[in-house]
Amino acid sequence: MSFIPAFPSTNAIPPSSFYNILGLANWLNLNPSYKGYFINYPNDFPYLYSQSTINEYISSSQNPSTSVYIGYNIENVPLFSNVTTLSQQQSRQYTEQVELFRRVYAYNSNAYVNYVDNGVAPVYYRFQTYQELTQFKSAVSLINKLYPFNAMAYGKNEYGSTLGWVIPFPL
Repeated sequence: MSFIPAFPSTNAIPPSSFYNILGLANWLNLNPSYKGYFINYPNDFPYLYSQSTINEYISSSQNPSTSVYIGYNIENVPLFSNVTTLSQQQSRQYTEQVELFRRVYAYNSNAYVNYVDNGVAPVYYRFQTYQELTQFKSAVSLINKLYPFNAMAYGKNEYGSTLGWVIPFPL
């Protein structure tokens, strides 16, 4: 029996299918109840604010234009991916990179879960060639743009709860 919570619970490991070219912003748009965990990452999600921040702004401002914030609901804020417009060649290249990342990620994730469940020391993915390793590093770079891992691990909602999604193996 696994001690790893099912995704998307707190402290869960995202499955490999979670990662795609649309990124975390798209996943959050489809699962808006999780947007609140990313309010403390304005560089990644600049339009997400806690309700207390909105209330402080309204009460400290004498500007009548603050009425825009009244009725603010974080779940209704649309989020946009860091990768938006792609040529056909870029799209194909990024799709291949995401597929490579997902393959390595699934292998490593399974090795880790096997370790937790059965106590078997994990054997992580071994790259067949230096070229494959280089391609994987490029894929990780792309995934880092689409999925801010620090925000996924350390993002807190306005009540201080942490989402804590983990990647328990080196990338």
